[in-house]
Amino acid sequence: MNDRELGQRVAYWRRRRGLTQRILADRLGRSVSWLRKVESGVRNADRLSVLGSLCEALNVDLHTLIGAEPTRNTTLCIDDAQVERIRDAMESYPFDDGTGDLIRLRRQVAYAWNAFEVADYDVISQVLPETLENAQSTHAALRTEESARLLAEVYQITASTLRKLGEHSLSWLAGDRSMATARQIGDLSLLTAAGWRIANALLSMGRAEPALHMLDGLANRLDVEAHDEELRALYGHVLLQAAMAAAALGRHATVRDLLAEAREAARFVDAGRNHCWLAFGPANITAHEVAALVVLGEGGLAVEAAHAADPTEIARMRRERQAAFLLDVARGYSQWGQREEAVRTLLEAERVASREVRCRPLAQTLIADLVHRARGPVSSDLVRLAARAGIQA
Repeated sequence: MNDRELGQRVAYWRRRRGLTQRILADRLGRSVSWLRKVESGVRNADRLSVLGSLCEALNVDLHTLIGAEPTRNTTLCIDDAQVERIRDAMESYPFDDGTGDLIRLRRQVAYAWNAFEVADYDVISQVLPETLENAQSTHAALRTEESARLLAEVYQITASTLRKLGEHSLSWLAGDRSMATARQIGDLSLLTAAGWRIANALLSMGRAEPALHMLDGLANRLDVEAHDEELRALYGHVLLQAAMAAAALGRHATVRDLLAEAREAARFVDAGRNHCWLAFGPANITAHEVAALVVLGEGGLAVEAAHAADPTEIARMRRERQAAFLLDVARGYSQWGQREEAVRTLLEAERVASREVRCRPLAQTLIADLVHRARGPVSSDLVRLAARAGIQA
């Protein structure tokens, strides 16, 4: 994000909070002239201490202010060597060597999906390079519809994992590879699953407008062609991702409309089927509603939406999704100024799926923010949580 874009977001959130430049400048202990230069993009404010002060004064978290997920800052779950191994596998172009083991590849793909569903990112990052290499070589050898499908799925797992762990550019590349593979066999489900992962990578890089444009195109196509339950589930999920992109752009009405349409789509989908590993249904819609409200800076409303959810339905969600939901609830509490509740909710998320809290840069940024904004001594629970996430309290 450049200085002009950051300045525009500061001005946007200042207006959203009903603050004049004088009031915000006073809260920051800065001059009005300094704030004007920041908002116009003339002065750089992209330092952690300045961003932290802006987040405090505007009552938003860092992710909301800068419009992009933080980059990876830990080696707890994936180190540089593992990233390079994944990159090397992605950059290889195997030729047909006459061999291909579909049975082994099926097992690898199932194992990777199951690890993702429980947010076991350190395990996934270790097995991805070999799985990628095997999927690529197997498809080069066999060139069947099944080998293409499995290869596309491996790229999707790679894209989702890398986005969660802060490797956004590589996530985009994996999504793009998945889409190219899906096009080879003309599979709309695979193409859609690849498309929303590309959009998510764009969104994580702060490119919400092209992400929303891509998701709108996918939703329009699915609205016409979704004749079975799997495609209806994909349609609903694309609407949820579009709501997240719209939230990043501050479009409240669009978010409401997209969530309402997703709820309508869920009426025709059996949530227990877990189509395309999405578990699309009422609980997942609520989770995305909470996440969208947090992105919009409406922490109090996000917490209210979470409390209105059916706890039984939330408990049925896969562990990765449950923990991600609780992470967003914690962000809502933090925005609302309820920092003790934010810590309590983070600890609950850690109990559900520890790696979702310890591995994700988004969670680490929230923990660091809670430490930084603590009034008085930092609680022992927060100190220990920070230590487990590799953050110095």
